[in-house]
Amino acid sequence: MRYRFSNRLSVELSSRHEAEKNYIIYAGQSSGEPIIGFVNFTEIQSILSATYNFAPRINLTLRTRHYWSSVPYNKFAKVTSTGDYDFNTAFTRPNENVNYFNVDAFLTWDFRLGSRIILGYKNWLGDNEFLDATTNKTYFRNFSQSFNLQHANEFTVKFIYFLDYNQLRKK
Repeated sequence: MRYRFSNRLSVELSSRHEAEKNYIIYAGQSSGEPIIGFVNFTEIQSILSATYNFAPRINLTLRTRHYWSSVPYNKFAKVTSTGDYDFNTAFTRPNENVNYFNVDAFLTWDFRLGSRIILGYKNWLGDNEFLDATTNKTYFRNFSQSFNLQHANEFTVKFIYFLDYNQLRKK
């Protein structure tokens, strides 16, 4: 969904949802034998972005993204040499809960054709930040709890300058 408020401001919201029941994944090994897991897989991604044009060649772009993947295990099975499932296993593994939350902001100035300066800011969940899958079972619970985790920040400056060989050669 995209809405243009004026010639200067536009906002876009997108969301994607994917789910599957009894999805088969590799869960690990037990006594050297492969174990498969049957999971109810859910994946949701939401992106909110906005662009504001200060002038024809200067704009600010903001983007917020939240990705959540829930992988609760239903049961486990060994794979036999004939390719059948043997559900007689004591193998266990905790449910998986993956969250990515990031905010990006870029101020772009095209000061000459092919040449620009980009000031960037990025904010994301730290590498060691996790949410418990047993207490945060829904998308909105994961989204709200992700604000309580420690975030990493990054500032960047990118300078791109176009050199025209034909103009340099003439001088």
